[in-house]
Amino acid sequence: MNNNSSLRASRLVRWGVALALTLVAFTATAQTAKRKHTTHTDTTSHLYLKYLGLLDDLKNRYAQWDYNGRDTLSNPYYFPLFSSPTFYSSSVSRAIGLSPAGSSRTLGATDSLLLAASDALNYVYTYAPWLIAHNEDDLGTEPKAVQETKKDIRPEANLTEKAGANRPDVIETDEFGEWRIVARKPNFWSFKTNVTLQISQNHTSDNWYKGGESNNSWLAQVNFEANYNNKQKVVLNNILETKIGFRSIKDNQYHKFLSNADLLRLTNKLGLQASKHWYYTFQLQSWTQFYPGYKSGDDYVYSDFMSPFESLFSIGMDYKLSVKNFTLSAAISPLAYDLKYVDRKYLATAFGIDQDKHVKTSFGSNITIRYTWNIIKNLSWSGRIYYYSDYKRVQLEWENTFKAQFNKYLSTQLFLYPRFDDGVARQPDKSYFQFQELLSFGLNVSF
Repeated sequence: MNNNSSLRASRLVRWGVALALTLVAFTATAQTAKRKHTTHTDTTSHLYLKYLGLLDDLKNRYAQWDYNGRDTLSNPYYFPLFSSPTFYSSSVSRAIGLSPAGSSRTLGATDSLLLAASDALNYVYTYAPWLIAHNEDDLGTEPKAVQETKKDIRPEANLTEKAGANRPDVIETDEFGEWRIVARKPNFWSFKTNVTLQISQNHTSDNWYKGGESNNSWLAQVNFEANYNNKQKVVLNNILETKIGFRSIKDNQYHKFLSNADLLRLTNKLGLQASKHWYYTFQLQSWTQFYPGYKSGDDYVYSDFMSPFESLFSIGMDYKLSVKNFTLSAAISPLAYDLKYVDRKYLATAFGIDQDKHVKTSFGSNITIRYTWNIIKNLSWSGRIYYYSDYKRVQLEWENTFKAQFNKYLSTQLFLYPRFDDGVARQPDKSYFQFQELLSFGLNVSF
């Protein structure tokens, strides 16, 4: 290859590298000048790879290169271009002809790369000097620019003392000239609400060959959570659960509707962290119902609001676990105080209270477990296991809710509720074991 061809090749390589670095420097300069908080990494990396590939092609076509690898990034001559922004005096020396690469001798491929890299660095030194953070003399030690920055912007004001001066959550000041400091108090509270309204309808004509009758049913649920976590040791969980549902009864002389679900329950739990998963826990659980409970064919009230009402206060340990698709809270309380109350005195014995009494109290032990398992993307299983014993009787409940979410608003639920309580009056030829099942479809909204 003659001298003219070699010179032409070296110029192409030099200007190719300069073009690539100019585009990268221009992108970085524009982003810095606009003080944007987001970086266009996709655009920059695209241009970077595109033009490095072009340089690699030019190198193979127009120069005899002594590096056989295809990975351009491995070439040590590109290191100053893509390492931390640093001022190299050798780049300026080459530009003004003080180094051998800038002499009049015939240029080789290596010299061409060095001159092209120097041109790109000199462009940044000239038009965007604020991007340079280091000096080559500082390499291997803490950069002076970093030391000076740490010293210059050290705040002299105690923002903690200023907090609450005007507004308790936001403080703005221009005391530092162009710096405008906004201090916000952290919010340790989180809130969650879930609303479910599900309806079903069945119509059967009077002459339907299999018999049966028409009916309608609906179920409404509103669950609200208010949780506090200071990210240190204190956790406070508050859960309010409400559920009420009715089904229509045709040709019933006493009732047109009967309740098929009725719950009003409040759970308050204070935890003090003992280890990664364990908390010292104080828990209060209270529950009753909204509407009188009847049976088809009579007008006798089997239960009502505050008949019964039950409240359990317990002290113990709470184990919390949260993995990818599963959360668990298991409160184990060897010391628990149970209070049971009925407003309708004639229902006392039906709920384990002495005749003609309204209240019964007892001490015992309690285990309460809550869990949620997201089985697959739109199918979840949540439940509550409740156990209490005063060492004379046992009360055990297991609530299971399987929810299939079809889209953002529509879902179907299957509720299974086995229960055992040997502290109540048992009906003749009946067991202490009880069971309830409810399948529904409808609207589901969470926020």
